[in-house]
Amino acid sequence: MIQGIDHIQLAMPRGEEPRARAFYADLLGLREIPKPPELAKRGGLWFELPDGRGLHLGVEEPFHPARKAHPAFRVSTLDALGMRLEVAGHAPRWSNEVPDVRRFHADDPFGNRLEFQEQPGGQRLTEDEVLAVLEALERGDVTIPDAQRRAVEEAPRVLMPYLCSNGWCFLIFNDDFEWDYIERVTAPDGRWLVFEDMVGPPGGPSPMPRLYEYRPPPQVALDVWGLST
Repeated sequence: MIQGIDHIQLAMPRGEEPRARAFYADLLGLREIPKPPELAKRGGLWFELPDGRGLHLGVEEPFHPARKAHPAFRVSTLDALGMRLEVAGHAPRWSNEVPDVRRFHADDPFGNRLEFQEQPGGQRLTEDEVLAVLEALERGDVTIPDAQRRAVEEAPRVLMPYLCSNGWCFLIFNDDFEWDYIERVTAPDGRWLVFEDMVGPPGGPSPMPRLYEYRPPPQVALDVWGLST
C-alpha cells in the first residue's frame, strides 16, 4: 500500500545545472544531495526538502516546461520568499481562490510552474515586537537592501512589500507613495500580524494603538521606505 511521497521530479534542459543550483539552492535554500553515480551521468540535480522528501531535476530532450502541472511547497514566511523571488526576476503571481491559504505561483529559470503556500498559524506577533523592529529601522540597526527597495520603486503598487535585513517582511498600504498603514508583517519564524489585529473589532478601541497609529518620521519614511508621510 502507498505510504506517502518519496520525491517529485521536474524537467530541465541539458547543461543548465548552474542555473538550477542558483535557483533551488541559493534562492530557495534547498540542500543539494549527490545523485547515484550511474544516474549522475545523465545530468540533472537532486535536492532535499526540510521534511526529507526529494525534489529531482532530470534532463529532458527536447525540453518542454511544465506550465500547468506543478509541485506546491509549504513555507513559513511567504511574503519574504515572494520578495526574494521578485528581486531575482521570478515575479510571484498571487492567488486567493483557496480559503484560509495564502499562496502564489512563480516559474523556475526554465519556465516550470511552482506553487508556494502558507497556512495561518495560531500565534500572532505582539505590538512590542513589531514596534521594536520599526524602531530598529529608524535607527539604522535594521535596513532594507537597496536592490529590494529599487524593485519595489520600479513596480509601484498599492500594497508595497519590504523585506528587511533581519528577515522581517512588511506589507505597507500606500496612496501614491504616501505611507498609509501596515497591512501585514511577518517575522522569520512565521508568526505574523495583519491590520485587522491592530484595529480591533468595529466600534471598540484599538488593541494595539501605538502600532495602529504608527507613522515613520518624514525623513525615515523617505530614506528607509521610499515613501512620504
